[in-house]
Amino acid sequence: MDAERGGAGEPPWWLNADQRPDEHPAIPPPPGQQAYRLAPLPLPADAPVPPAVPRHRRRPIGRLLLGALLCAALATGLGVAAAHRYAARSGPESVVRDYFAALAAGAAPAALALAADPPSGRWLTSVVLRQQLQAAAITGIAVLGSTRAGTTATVRVRYQLRYPDGAREVTDTARLVRHGSSWRLSRVAAPVRVTADATDVGRLRLAGRRLPAAAVTMFPGALPLTADPPALRALVDSGDQPVVRLADPSLAVRARLTIPPALRAQAEQALDRLVARCLAAGSHDPLCPLPVGGRPIPGTLHGSARPIEPGSARVVLQRGVLSVRARLTVQGSWQAWDYQNQVVARRGTATVDLAARVAPGRPTEAFWDSR
Repeated sequence: MDAERGGAGEPPWWLNADQRPDEHPAIPPPPGQQAYRLAPLPLPADAPVPPAVPRHRRRPIGRLLLGALLCAALATGLGVAAAHRYAARSGPESVVRDYFAALAAGAAPAALALAADPPSGRWLTSVVLRQQLQAAAITGIAVLGSTRAGTTATVRVRYQLRYPDGAREVTDTARLVRHGSSWRLSRVAAPVRVTADATDVGRLRLAGRRLPAAAVTMFPGALPLTADPPALRALVDSGDQPVVRLADPSLAVRARLTIPPALRAQAEQALDRLVARCLAAGSHDPLCPLPVGGRPIPGTLHGSARPIEPGSARVVLQRGVLSVRARLTVQGSWQAWDYQNQVVARRGTATVDLAARVAPGRPTEAFWDSR
């Protein structure tokens, strides 16, 4: 034992030579040997007293479990509600409603984004869509109902087209296909073909452009068919306002130009002013009309005449120009050649045939037709 503990006054063998006995040993003592115990160092008299450690009371585990169950139930309910809301917003009816709302706003990219296979083309742009809305705005969109069959769905929708002369109610049918967790329209546009006579085709416009020779694809809504100049009117042979619909395989119309009553009245008034200038005393225009019969001398008819009766003139559109024909009774004087080629004076009532031309873009001016 003395050998293990070392000699008197010497540190045990497991302590380093430079280590004091009151320090921790560098190596553990051998088995069965009691190690030195270090006594706690005394604190100074002015050392602060450490605060007491608070002792927390344990909460009953039942309350914690109940709170956890309530939180789980709330999270489940919110998740189910969110799932139902997402399903409603991404359902067929919601997709169709969003599609027609995009059309009504003139947002072609938003409408194309709802297609299963988005088409492209120069007629499926916001510019053309705005032309359709200028012809008739889309309002009052309402989904009437829907049916589903596996990965396909059919939705019936109703809306109004606000034409300048009144509103027209339109019912259409959209078909959709399943697209992941949502739905997409299998068709967002329809083929349109417009034809016209050769005399009218040059002044007819589709969405502000010349009539295309082939069929084009357009969004549902009004057909933006206009005339150039706008004073003329473009109509279709059916007489109805043509409407592009998703339910129709295609839209084929034959268009023609017509003369609105206001333009016809302007042409008659322009002819009245032209006649008044010719009948004035100082007029010698050789293109002015002459009395019917005899051998009247051009530019010698002067006098007065009643205005043309509204609607009595024949106004037709020929090669983009208004041809105005009328017969007028003039009270006045004129000169003529007799059978000896002598100038003789004539006075009284004369019947005059009028033939003039009026440009639709300038309906207040008329010119004599020399043909």
